[in-house]
Amino acid sequence: MITIIIIGFIQAAFFTVLALSKSRKETADYLLAALFLLLSYQLWVNFVMVTEYRNVFPHFIGTAGPNSFLYGPILFFFIRNYISKSHTFKPRHLLHLIPFLLDHVHNWFVLYPKSGAEKVQFLLNIMDGTPDLELSLTMLLHPISPLIYCIWSLSVLHLHRRNLRKFYSFTSANLQVEWLWILTWSMLIVGAICFILNSIIIFSHVADWVQLRLMILTAGAVWVFFLGYYSVRKTPFYRSYYIEGIDTLDHSKADQSGNKYEKTRVKDEDIQSIRTRLDQYLKFAKPYLNRNLTIGDLAEAIEVPAYQLSQVINGHLNQTFFELINSYRVNEVKQRFFEPRYSNLTLLGIAMECGFNSKASFNRIFKQLTNQTPTEYIKTKKVA
Repeated sequence: MITIIIIGFIQAAFFTVLALSKSRKETADYLLAALFLLLSYQLWVNFVMVTEYRNVFPHFIGTAGPNSFLYGPILFFFIRNYISKSHTFKPRHLLHLIPFLLDHVHNWFVLYPKSGAEKVQFLLNIMDGTPDLELSLTMLLHPISPLIYCIWSLSVLHLHRRNLRKFYSFTSANLQVEWLWILTWSMLIVGAICFILNSIIIFSHVADWVQLRLMILTAGAVWVFFLGYYSVRKTPFYRSYYIEGIDTLDHSKADQSGNKYEKTRVKDEDIQSIRTRLDQYLKFAKPYLNRNLTIGDLAEAIEVPAYQLSQVINGHLNQTFFELINSYRVNEVKQRFFEPRYSNLTLLGIAMECGFNSKASFNRIFKQLTNQTPTEYIKTKKVA
């Protein structure tokens, strides 16, 4: 386990440099670098604490504990900034630092002023299974903070995924940022493991503190690998498919009404005009044949603000953009099934030409709209 921890420390330091060495850095890259730096320091300090190096570097003891209150907020804001251009830093976000600062203040009173020998003895008391009440409470709070923020992050990712159907006619792993789901769930699992092991340390007087601590550090080192692997491979969906004026985390302009949104709400006299232009364009230009069509593309083509077009589709046609476009695609497929000029194509080939981007999505959507699989539909029509 010591070897895994050392590798985790080196990886975290390496990924910190990698994140900061990008030529075109964004806020998300700085947050990612901060997260790697904190993890690197956490692994180093705890390595010192569980080995004889605590006698060489005693003043590192306890200095990494407050960092536990930063992992959750950094991951949470990294996720929001990564999938939304509108969610930038605001001064009120500094309030999330309060638990981190309070923990440091507490340490200034009970630990930091001590001599090196006193700090080592303080650590040995914990290793003997005799942490005081204040320390026990802190050890329980440290892993709870990431757990809370992970749950919060999952709610943000769920909101993002749910609203994709309002603005995009297709789905993909990059668009749904599935790698962020994996990272958040893995951090949640690591946080739960740390909470359980810390509870054992506090409430079990026969527990081997060093071995349990090594298990916690090993879990953290493994998470560093996952974080580094997925963050290096990340592909922000909005760089390719960003829709001006539309945001999956801040979509109030797109589909809400009322006094608060009166300035951005589409006027009643414009609704029919937009519906007519939309219908005519879909019928004759067939933009749905573009498998990567977004509501921004369609809005630009019919010269309507994207948020107004979204209001009309979601609020007045009672469909999501995804449902509307794919209903046209299904109808196009149904027409081409029996046209001689497409007889050289397979069912999947016709579907791909009509805007679907995979066999699975085509079969799923076709059956949702017709209550039949494509094969069943063709057989029924041939019999008729």
